[in-house]
Amino acid sequence: MMTTATEREWVEAIGKPAFDCIEQMVDAATLDWERFEELKEAADDPDVKYSEWEDRDEYEELRAAAGDCDDEEGAQRHIDEDPLSVELGGWWSPGSDPEATEYRVLLCTGGPAVRIVGDLGLHGEACSARLEVQDWFKPWTEYGCDEDILLEYVSRLYLGD
Repeated sequence: MMTTATEREWVEAIGKPAFDCIEQMVDAATLDWERFEELKEAADDPDVKYSEWEDRDEYEELRAAAGDCDDEEGAQRHIDEDPLSVELGGWWSPGSDPEATEYRVLLCTGGPAVRIVGDLGLHGEACSARLEVQDWFKPWTEYGCDEDILLEYVSRLYLGD
């Protein structure tokens, strides 16, 4: 189906900020916290002349990635507390053991709404991910973005045993 520029505008207006937020949480969760703490201590050292410090750029990059998180647990907590719901589903025959084959992570609802949907692998792990957005009187529409970042985000959520 071909989308018009107007249709893409509303998808972009909802999808980009949602994806940027997910990416920021993933950046914090995957940060080398040990190295960050090391650099933080050096930056706080009164004997270090910050303007001439050779690790300043690396420290600033890690500090930006950490966002408002103080440690790895805080970064994981942001992801844990982010979704409104995590749902599993799939098709199975009556009498057989239900086995989830797909998932849906609802991030916000109303107008606009955002969710991540995808398929589960043999061991219940997310093996695909796509970000979908919706607005009043509009259908769920995929927002094209980096699937690896979505998969990292989803892999940090509890999807069951």
